[in-house]
Amino acid sequence: MLHRSHDYRHLVSRWRAVARAARLPLRTLAKDDGFDLFYVETPALAGRTGLYLSAGIHGDEPAAPEALLRWAEKNVARLAGMPLLIFPCLNPWGLRNNVRTDSHGRDLNRMFHDDRHPVVAAVREVTQAHRFQIAMAMHEDYDAQGVYLYEVQRGRHGFGEALLGRAGKILPIDPRRKIDVSMAKNGLIRRRISRKKFETMGYPEAIWLHLFHSENTFTFETPSEAALELRVRAQTAVLDECARRI
Repeated sequence: MLHRSHDYRHLVSRWRAVARAARLPLRTLAKDDGFDLFYVETPALAGRTGLYLSAGIHGDEPAAPEALLRWAEKNVARLAGMPLLIFPCLNPWGLRNNVRTDSHGRDLNRMFHDDRHPVVAAVREVTQAHRFQIAMAMHEDYDAQGVYLYEVQRGRHGFGEALLGRAGKILPIDPRRKIDVSMAKNGLIRRRISRKKFETMGYPEAIWLHLFHSENTFTFETPSEAALELRVRAQTAVLDECARRI
């Protein structure tokens, strides 16, 4: 089955249709690598009840932007009434070329500590005034053996297990006890953050959100070797659970 998950212009045209149907503006975020980037901010976004959603920061992880769009299409009738800040695709050049980085070889997900990258600078500016109940960065991993989730711990309780429970009905949960360099339990990596460590290596989007903007911060990963349709469905299920909780 053919798909157009790396076709950024097609992605934007579908987002324009969603924005028209929801009576929301598709706002200009930045221009980078010859592409115009956009975002959606709903009028209901206020206080600390909002939901931050982003996808496509790594261009070789196409299920995330496709899932975010499909979730918006499915919920178009109620989008305007939900407190949302959505970044549909933060690295369109990478998406078009099926690579992790931008055209200069930069990993945007290690650059949220400053404003050197125009897209990161624009995200930081748009987000500056907001605090979120939930922030979700959507990703994929070609090494993954199933779905897994990073949860940045704040206090004693989180709900990463519930998110994985939704996704685990569609794809298996990654069984590894160690994922990358982190200890995992039933696909969940829950950890506290050393700010000093990330000041050295550069802030990922999720760490920046945790430190400055969000109460509950997640990075969700689907296994990019699985069928695209299953990955999209797993991502969408997690988005449904996040939306339910706001």
